[in-house]
Amino acid sequence: MKLRDLYFVITIALLLSCKRENEQSDFDKLTGRWTLEMVESQADSTSIWEPRQDRYKNRKGFIIYDGKGGMGVHHVPENYDKYEFEGRGGLDSLTVEDLRHLADNFVYFGKYRVNDSLKIIEHHIESVNFQQMWGTVAKRNYLFSKDTLILNPITNRYPKTRLKWVKLNDE
Repeated sequence: MKLRDLYFVITIALLLSCKRENEQSDFDKLTGRWTLEMVESQADSTSIWEPRQDRYKNRKGFIIYDGKGGMGVHHVPENYDKYEFEGRGGLDSLTVEDLRHLADNFVYFGKYRVNDSLKIIEHHIESVNFQQMWGTVAKRNYLFSKDTLILNPITNRYPKTRLKWVKLNDE
């Protein structure tokens, strides 16, 4: 190989490995607050994605990525905030229905890591309202579609679930 050809190959390789100046990394695209738009499920690999009709129907909530590696997520069923507790005298007075209501809220916090090339985000759960999830890693495939972030929990079982989050404009 001639020296001129070697310079050409090195120049092309360097150009291809550089990001465009104004192109954001996926880590940067994730940074900010997102609101839950929809939870969908897929019965099998040939089915279409459809809105969930069970307790995940019309859920609402938020996910936040702080841009420094910290994240939090919280989502609740529709009309969660309008529920009126039957118990009125503290935790000991809560009814079974009150407890069911509280158990239907989902929240966790932790660190996150992004693998741009595999399009996987890992949520390293440090605090969660379900004890069995403490210290676990929740892996999600992710996809950006305009102002929407789609997160698919990685699992080999069906039905599968995906959550669609819309970016909030907090500027």
